[in-house]
Order: sequence, then C-alpha cells, then structure tokens
Amino acid sequence: MTLVLGATAGCNATTPSLRPELSLAASLLPNLGLAAGLSVPIRETKAWQLEARFTDQFVDDKSVADDGNPQAGNWAQLDLGLLHLWPWEDERAWSLRLGLTGFEARGEPNLAEEAGDYIGVYCGVGRFRRFGSIAIGPELTLVAATGPDPLVLIPQLTWGLRWMPGAR
Repeated sequence: MTLVLGATAGCNATTPSLRPELSLAASLLPNLGLAAGLSVPIRETKAWQLEARFTDQFVDDKSVADDGNPQAGNWAQLDLGLLHLWPWEDERAWSLRLGLTGFEARGEPNLAEEAGDYIGVYCGVGRFRRFGSIAIGPELTLVAATGPDPLVLIPQLTWGLRWMPGAR
C-alpha cells in the first residue's frame, strides 16, 4: 500500500496525465457491501495501472433471501494487482483486473466453509461507460484462495464508478 501511495504522489506531481484514479462500487458475493479502490497509471497511455482495492461486505445475503444457512459475519478483503483498461470506443471500454488478494471471513461465512484468514489470487473483467471523467459499470471477478479451507472459489460482482481526472 505504501508503494501505491508513494507512486501516486510522485506521478501526480510530475505528470498530469498520470493522475491516480479512484473507484467506489457496490459489492455482491459472498455478502453485500462496498469496494473502494485507488489505481495509478504505469505509463502515460493509462492502459495498465497499479491497483489497490479494499472491500468490506457487512450485510449478509440472508437480508435479501433466506438460504437456510446461519447468518454470515463480515467479510473484509484487500486486492493488490494490475488493472488494464482497453481503449475507449464510443465512450465504452473493457477492463481486466488480476493480482493477489487476502480476506478475512468472519462468523459463519458464505461460500467459504470456515471462518478465518485466506490468501489467493483474483482475475476479473468489466465493462464501463464513460461520462466525462466518470465511468460507470459492472465487473465480475473470480477469487481462488486458500486458508482454513484448502481451496475456495468465490465469484464477486461489483457495480460502481471510477473517477478518472484528466480523462478526455
């Protein structure tokens, strides 16, 4: 995280086209919550970016539908990796996210059988629609992790916005 913040300060001070981008999204699976992220372009093309994203899912899906399982505890997750944005065509673009993740599943977690700390990898794709310096859209991410359970595969859906200062 220190590396990302240091890169943000350096890029913002020297090259206006390398400004950091911020994101905020509703997050679904295994619970419901919010994801907030910061990304820093690696080069002036902005195609590849270093990304850090924190997700806190604090509402159990039982609030929406009773699946017969006990109510799950909070889910906290940190993703560190790369984000690729393809060129914008008609104000739309695809995204690819990949990297390392760590999360804590508390209480009686959904999708992971055991509560505890997990580490793993993630890969996701998204589609954004741009309105000036704001982009809105969904992302679908698959997390593969190990912890108290030897292997868990967790799909996650986010829908939110990206603030891209200096976007044309």
